[in-house]
Amino acid sequence: MRTITDEHLQAYQEGGCLQKLFDVIKEDPALSFEIRMNNKVMIYYHKDRILTISYCKGKPSIDTLSEKYYKNATPPSVSFEDGDLIQTLRDKSLLRQYFREAKRLVGSYKEGVEFEVQQNIALGNRSFSNRFVVVDMEWQLPQSDIKKEERISRTRIDLVVVDMKRNERGENDIYLGELKVGMDATDGKSGIVDHIKKTNKLICSPKACAVLRADVEGIIRQKAALGLLEGDYAGLNLSATPRMMLILACRGSKERQALEKQVEKEQDKAKASGMAMPLIVWHNVQIILDV
Repeated sequence: MRTITDEHLQAYQEGGCLQKLFDVIKEDPALSFEIRMNNKVMIYYHKDRILTISYCKGKPSIDTLSEKYYKNATPPSVSFEDGDLIQTLRDKSLLRQYFREAKRLVGSYKEGVEFEVQQNIALGNRSFSNRFVVVDMEWQLPQSDIKKEERISRTRIDLVVVDMKRNERGENDIYLGELKVGMDATDGKSGIVDHIKKTNKLICSPKACAVLRADVEGIIRQKAALGLLEGDYAGLNLSATPRMMLILACRGSKERQALEKQVEKEQDKAKASGMAMPLIVWHNVQIILDV
């Protein structure tokens, strides 16, 4: 289950040893704070993990950016080793320096507009007063305890979204959201039909549905306690079975028209195969200037 202990949670709050680190993360909209299994928190930048925080017996431990990002470059200069950890966690200037250097290395390693759009969607949907709330990014079903022949093909869900508007059964739907930016993202192994097939397997698995619902409940509770989600969630009645959501980001009317034609074809294919249809959400990534 994606959750952290109460002791770990309190370390990010007033007076905790991780409070300054948490403050620096919250002040940077490019960083994403995500709760993971085994009492870990992972910090992402453009889908890439740049910091992992563990907490055991009252002490934190930090894993920094993977060496793959700086094989031919200089690694981040800020140390989180045991001898330096406490001093680093007390110094916001050092913490900001680490993230600045780590983000630069990730940016040099790979580029992609989809990563930034995904993170901005998560950032813009953190309030329970909105229609949708993004509670997690990059969700994946743990399968180590499932027999190999019964495992579902590995897939990561871009965004786990809760609908604040109740459905006809009086439940708040949980959506497994996949983001596609432009026409280049609709074909091949990462295309729409492939996404629908993989997500449908998760939806048809009682174990996957139960794990997801438990994760969503825990993440909402703990992120709300940390102030990462705003408003009152006490009235939520989460559905037992998730639904699919396709978030289609376009850059102008011509691209939207082309995407609409492509999506219609893909939906017909999925329908012919007896798969549930996803909710389609459109997002215009153009920036309109105004004064």
